[in-house]
Amino acid sequence: MSKELERQGADSFGRYMELLKKDRSGMTAANMVNRLTTNYTYFMREPAHFAILRERILPDLCDNLSRGFFNVWCAGCSTGEECYTIAMILQDFKERTGNLMNYRILATDISNQVLEKARKGVYTAKETEGLSAEWRNKYFRTTDAKTYCAADRLKQNIRFQNQNLLSPYTGTEQFDLIFCRNVMIYFDKKAKETLVKKLETGLKTGGYLVIGHAELLNRGEIELEPVFPAVYKKYREKQR
Repeated sequence: MSKELERQGADSFGRYMELLKKDRSGMTAANMVNRLTTNYTYFMREPAHFAILRERILPDLCDNLSRGFFNVWCAGCSTGEECYTIAMILQDFKERTGNLMNYRILATDISNQVLEKARKGVYTAKETEGLSAEWRNKYFRTTDAKTYCAADRLKQNIRFQNQNLLSPYTGTEQFDLIFCRNVMIYFDKKAKETLVKKLETGLKTGGYLVIGHAELLNRGEIELEPVFPAVYKKYREKQR
């Protein structure tokens, strides 16, 4: 944050907080968020989850995938590698099985800076190292700058949106699949409980929640059941 204080001309955190309160444009707060958030990610991170998605989750939900939309929420999407990985797996599933499903991915993050990169979908060769040569050639095009840009057929199914995961769930949309990985490890107990309730509300009955392998949910406090490592399923609505 020292560089941000210097950029704002603030000689102390107290002065910076004054500027933050006075700024009605919201730009100072947005810059602070961009500085403070952790955005470490890469393609095919924790690959076991994507194997489970391809081999277990999608076949389980297959009967409903040809009707309407298969809705996915990628919560804490960072610079987009995760949501594009999910999109590639869904495209591959459609082609392999002949399933006529349509899918939509909502990719959210609190940082506008990382969302801008995610929307562009442009990555260096090093950033795409986690992908096979086949998928990189199939789902990306090379640019003059020797970078790789995600194909339009992936981008057209992804909607990027700024969202604070700790704000109340106000949407009417529910999801067949939610990826919220390696986010809760940065939250305290109360914030984690708030987030889990929000994710439960947004998940359809029969849907799946995927979290990070270093994260754990308290079974006594949730309406989800563990079905695979760091994967939970919502079998029914909790009786209130």
